Amino acid sequence: MTGLFSRKKSNPDEMSFFEHLEDLRFTIIRSILGILIFAVLAFLFKEIIFNTIILGPQKPDFITNQFLCQLGTIIGSDAICINQNDIEIINIEIAGQFKAHLLISIIAGFVLGMPVVLREIWNFVKPALNPGEQKGYYFSLFMSSILFFIGVAFGYFVLSPITLDFLSNYVLDSTIENQIRLGSYVRIVTMLCLATGIVFEMPLIIIFLTANRIITTNLLRKYRKHVIIFFLIISAIITPPDVISQFLVALPMYLLYEISIRIARVMERRLERNMEF
Repeated sequence: MTGLFSRKKSNPDEMSFFEHLEDLRFTIIRSILGILIFAVLAFLFKEIIFNTIILGPQKPDFITNQFLCQLGTIIGSDAICINQNDIEIINIEIAGQFKAHLLISIIAGFVLGMPVVLREIWNFVKPALNPGEQKGYYFSLFMSSILFFIGVAFGYFVLSPITLDFLSNYVLDSTIENQIRLGSYVRIVTMLCLATGIVFEMPLIIIFLTANRIITTNLLRKYRKHVIIFFLIISAIITPPDVISQFLVALPMYLLYEISIRIARVMERRLERNMEF
């Protein structure tokens, strides 16, 4: 008898196509439930999620803004002292604040529930792996969660304050006053964090593809220039239209790419040695 959220798995080699679909369905259901639980919690704690976290990067006392201002004082330059005046955020829709509350809660649920989602994905894939590949299961699960949160933190503490300062102070003419819509502000902060969180998963993806001999490190090196152009295009898509944000996203993507190549090369050598025996 199949339960609502789980089922007894058969031998993966003996499972039919529809049994795989059923496993995938339960994987998706459990992932969505995990996200919804955290989303509800985020909805209830709106003071912390919105006032402290979402509005944080544009406040003078935000840790990044304080650090850059102190650094500016040391080096004698005020140019890097950012976000010293609160951004004027307005709401022009009758349901605008409620919609923003829902959006923030869902995105917070996705971010906080990412370990649950990753665990479900790995549980779904795990039966198809051989015993040697399964040994790295918990390490892969741990690293995928850590890399995602590092990416989110990078987007929040580095990209968000710099982007907000640049865009909110950019003017075509002194007679034009910047009044930022609530939805626009929320989308910039949340999308930067989500995008960088997903981008930081790249090393695991490259290592997985290399371990399964889908790609090789020689191929990764050969198309390095093409990949750099691709990173610049991706960073232009996921960031606001300013060069600073695009560079700040493209640079760690490239560094992660180079690190991934070196780790994948070590894995290739181990696989080659195992084949010799």
